[in-house]
Amino acid sequence: MAIDFNQELKEAMPTESPEYLYNCFIKALEFEASRKGYGFKSFLAVAAATSNAYITQIFKREKNASFGKQIQISQSLGYSFEEFLRLGRSLLETGSPPVPVPPPEHSLIVQVNSRTEKDRLIGISDNYRGIPLYESGKLAAGVNGIEFDPYEEPISTVVIYIPELKGCSKHNLAALRVGGNSMEPAISKGSIVVVDLDDRAFANRKVFCVNYAQGGDNIAAIKRIQQWDSGFILVSDNVTDFPPEITELDWNNLCVGRVVWMWRDIRNI
Repeated sequence: MAIDFNQELKEAMPTESPEYLYNCFIKALEFEASRKGYGFKSFLAVAAATSNAYITQIFKREKNASFGKQIQISQSLGYSFEEFLRLGRSLLETGSPPVPVPPPEHSLIVQVNSRTEKDRLIGISDNYRGIPLYESGKLAAGVNGIEFDPYEEPISTVVIYIPELKGCSKHNLAALRVGGNSMEPAISKGSIVVVDLDDRAFANRKVFCVNYAQGGDNIAAIKRIQQWDSGFILVSDNVTDFPPEITELDWNNLCVGRVVWMWRDIRNI
């Protein structure tokens, strides 16, 4: 069966043949289907604005997805099109997903105002930890689920006294600024929260950082998570303005990590 590829696809990865790139796409699609299990094809049909029959034909290789549908499908699964092809290429060539790029190391710089402050800090720097602060809140698809975009440069560093982090001080942590007031009064707009990316175990009605789709992008949101028979409900503390929402995502694609620490300005309280 001949494959009619858009010219943009050839420009994205010019060294590979269209047939090979389409095989990469199918391999990544089959990988996502195996991860998500029952109901995946129905979800994909809705997300990509097509029919169950069309999706089934793609899986059976009876029909080739158009270039536009490949992009829609990739984005509906939380990937850019190029990332989806890279996933498929790695699966074809190694049998495994690509290893995520670790975030860059950042030196912790503490500004002091006097020699006395400097002397006090010498020898106790190990009591503090610098945590990268991601202002955009954008998420990317990772091997184990949704994660903060590993290619985004953190805008700043949040310095925290390690005993406040308790058992998660050595975990993979990320900070973000809360952009809305859905969690007021507990977490006000502008607060900085720290997310434990290694703590993704479900705990009913606890506060998590979750994947919240906005205009085709995966954005981090802070919500209480409540389990129900068919999945999960995103609960806001500010229930007057933000009623609970049902999400169709499974836990692996919903949860980014548990919120374990918060900073807020309390001068107006």
